[in-house]
Amino acid sequence: MTRHEKRRPARSGRPADETREDQATTWVFGPARVEETLQGIPNQVRRVLVRTGPLQSRHQALLKIARARGAPLQRVPNRYLDRISEGARHQGAACEVSPVEWLALGQVLSMDPKPSRLLLLDRIEDPRNFGALVRAADGAGVDAVLVPRRGAAPPSPVAMAASAGAIARARLVRIPGAASALRALRAHGYWTVGLTPRAKVRWYEFDWTQPTVLVVGSEGRGLAAGVSKECEVLVSLPQLGSVRSLNVSVAAGIVLYERVRQEAVGASASGPATRLPVRS
Repeated sequence: MTRHEKRRPARSGRPADETREDQATTWVFGPARVEETLQGIPNQVRRVLVRTGPLQSRHQALLKIARARGAPLQRVPNRYLDRISEGARHQGAACEVSPVEWLALGQVLSMDPKPSRLLLLDRIEDPRNFGALVRAADGAGVDAVLVPRRGAAPPSPVAMAASAGAIARARLVRIPGAASALRALRAHGYWTVGLTPRAKVRWYEFDWTQPTVLVVGSEGRGLAAGVSKECEVLVSLPQLGSVRSLNVSVAAGIVLYERVRQEAVGASASGPATRLPVRS
């Protein structure tokens, strides 16, 4: 089956909330996450902060890596890290990275080769879920994560911590709205597939090796009605226990890795693809 700390004033003619989001300081917290960031995207690291006082071996190792990478280093009181982390667990270390650079949908659609694995987040408001979804997408090799301008969690320190730094590396796409983006994607040959517990099609019955955008909905409300109507296919995960639903990032991760599995076994193993008709 197929198919923040400082905010700059807004520029004239540009929405103030958009400017604040684009210019917000982005932080990664925790020695392990900071080390991953220094190893993965050293050019985007603006400074590394390590707490004052006696240091554990992991902090010593982090200082060594930061010096080797040429990252500016600062020793700061633990209370300063408490303040900028906004509740995220920092374990005495943090690094500031360049603000998230949002892409437009048109930029993604014009890329060559064509990105074939997309994830669209419909009304994901919890920053931890937002971060966990980007982390799952990064692990499963998703090409881009599409996020509506309104009704979505920002890439805050809490979200960054939940993503294990993946937000700083991911290709994030800002879209005006989910429904209009799905129509544009369909016109460019993408299958639009929504994840909902009410669907009769199981997640593994779809051919994920095609250019596809997976759509996941709000933590409590699921897919918006208008967004669900724009999905050609709806798939579900069975709930066999007493829990009514999985966390959205867990559910999305299971579905995203189904594509990894299908590509690993090869298209010949699953037989020829048969594109589903557009839903009425």
